[in-house]
Amino acid sequence: MIARHRRIVSIAVALACSAGCATALACPICFQFDQGPVTAGVRAAIVVLISVTVAVLVAFGRFAWRLARADRAASDA
Repeated sequence: MIARHRRIVSIAVALACSAGCATALACPICFQFDQGPVTAGVRAAIVVLISVTVAVLVAFGRFAWRLARADRAASDA
């Protein structure tokens, strides 16, 4: 229970730090460029690419967690 709470707090702190300022959210391509449809498209593409990467990493982590749990259950039996 404490480990779960600690993990949730760590994730919340990481999200708060990464969303802290506009410069942290800006990529070198988009930063200090005029607003327009191309810039909006590049920003949307970056968000999609980061989302896909995070989703794949989370899925891989969950898969590894399930394998470890199944191995632990098999060794206990």
